[in-house]
Amino acid sequence: MELSTIYIFLISFLSNFVVYLIYKYYFYDKISKKISLVEKYEERLRSIASSKRREKTYKKISKELESYISSIRYYMFLRSMILVGVYIVDLVIILNYLTVNIYLPFFIPYLTVKSNSSGYLMLNGSLFEFIASYVLFTPISLRSNLKTR
Repeated sequence: MELSTIYIFLISFLSNFVVYLIYKYYFYDKISKKISLVEKYEERLRSIASSKRREKTYKKISKELESYISSIRYYMFLRSMILVGVYIVDLVIILNYLTVNIYLPFFIPYLTVKSNSSGYLMLNGSLFEFIASYVLFTPISLRSNLKTR
């Protein structure tokens, strides 16, 4: 196993772990507070028996409720954009500085080239390892412990 392969997997693991830590220590508390406020408002609406009174109450609190839901979406969007930004930075680092030779025993058109030594050389092997490492480690960064009913 080449050292570049270990570096690629280590970079992707650490990047996904950093995104998870950013989420855990910055976004998690904010999102969980907003979710609890939305649940309080929904519980308040469910406790009202009369449909006319429920609609009247909903009209009063709808702007606040929508603002809380909007901020939850905003925090989730920021989390996704941070993840995409980290992926792009990692992709640039890996493609520019790390090269990995992957040899396959079979020919795949447009992806492999006949090699003199052992089988077929995969073009852009570091890109395929980058994709494989992120498929492996992305659940770390997307992990969330939000408690919903």
